[in-house]
Amino acid sequence: MTAPGTAPSSVTIVGGGVIGLMCAHYLGAAGLRVTVLERDRLGSGASRGNAGEVCPDLVEPLAAPGVIGTALRGLHRPDSALAVHPSTSAELLRFLVRFGLRATARHYDRGASALGALAKGTFGLFEELEALGVDGEAHKDGFLFAFPSREYAAKALTAFRRLDAPIAASGLLTGAALAGTEPALTEGARAGFVVDGQWSLDPGLFVDRLAERLRRQGVELIEGARVSAVTDRAGRAEVRTSAGTYRSDAVVVAAGIWSRQLVRGLGVDIDLVAGKGYSFSVAAEPPPSRLVHLGAAKVVLTPMGKRVRVAGTMEFERDPDRFRRRRVEAIVAAARPYLRHADWDDLQEEWVGPRPMTPDGLALIGPVPGHSRVLLATGHNMLGLMLAPATGRLVAGLLTGDADPAVSSAFDPKRRVRRYPWRVHGIQPVKRRVQ
Repeated sequence: MTAPGTAPSSVTIVGGGVIGLMCAHYLGAAGLRVTVLERDRLGSGASRGNAGEVCPDLVEPLAAPGVIGTALRGLHRPDSALAVHPSTSAELLRFLVRFGLRATARHYDRGASALGALAKGTFGLFEELEALGVDGEAHKDGFLFAFPSREYAAKALTAFRRLDAPIAASGLLTGAALAGTEPALTEGARAGFVVDGQWSLDPGLFVDRLAERLRRQGVELIEGARVSAVTDRAGRAEVRTSAGTYRSDAVVVAAGIWSRQLVRGLGVDIDLVAGKGYSFSVAAEPPPSRLVHLGAAKVVLTPMGKRVRVAGTMEFERDPDRFRRRRVEAIVAAARPYLRHADWDDLQEEWVGPRPMTPDGLALIGPVPGHSRVLLATGHNMLGLMLAPATGRLVAGLLTGDADPAVSSAFDPKRRVRRYPWRVHGIQPVKRRVQ
């Protein structure tokens, strides 16, 4: 993106979630002066309450063959992992149609290849961060996938082997072997398998330690700065906020789902919607010894100290911030048959976060078309925490001219962007306060 000798010296990052903070880390390490603007608390949005998965051996786009049929068959159930509300806008319905059109083997294989290339070396990047004091107290002994039947587990195991996932030598576990592997599970889990080497961590702790490191690096972190406009003119980029106006050589828009509203002021629209996830924590004795995927329930159990984070669901609706009690109740109903001695009457740390979803399952990383000084870093679907270091490194490479074009081309925003016709005629949009 950047020609030799024209690399910026200052960057403003809009969005203080894990993606924006990792961009700040790599840009600061490259010698740039960096300011991060966050509308709320650092790590708000989708960054803190997720399941904490770091599993580059398992990356794949959500739009996989068969996913639409499976989702539709369970949509009528109150405990379904997918919720699409009747008030859903026509815009969201069009997105879901485009998502369905990409749930083919050809699109899936292409997306999985691109995600694998971006995620390559992820464990090494997290280890480098740990050496700097940035960690989330990771568990590194793999994930257990548990199912209510041997047949269900065997089908999933075959799919993971096609992904070339590092399946443990123990293979398919049933009965006493499964119970011995994970005593925290009830007899409702009848079969499963372990995928070796994958990590889980506390994402909130990771964000806090990353922010501490950035402050020591000299990065300016500003909370409570709501952005009203991003502009790009006269050789400089400008961000207007409730905390003042910030000018720099370049801007990185890493504001999750709110990125869409922000770049509309530049005359473009990006194909991005919110797929909301929920989580909460419960006490359990004993807690699981490692992260557990409840395959049929579509729920993840992540041990965090003496408590267990229970995360799941995909909810599509108009309001990205609205918390719906019914979705938490659905997760409880789905997980209750599997986790032994959990205190389901004492849910704590209840959370909802809007994941920024794209129809093809690939993030939008690169310059906004027509605005070389403004980059996007959003649309990571359900992979934001895991892909944050790789994204930060790629963004830094794009701004300094060191990015690998073979990797960056698959995530170029131009594939999911359309220009507004009114921009051609010089008509400006009404700007909204969104970030």
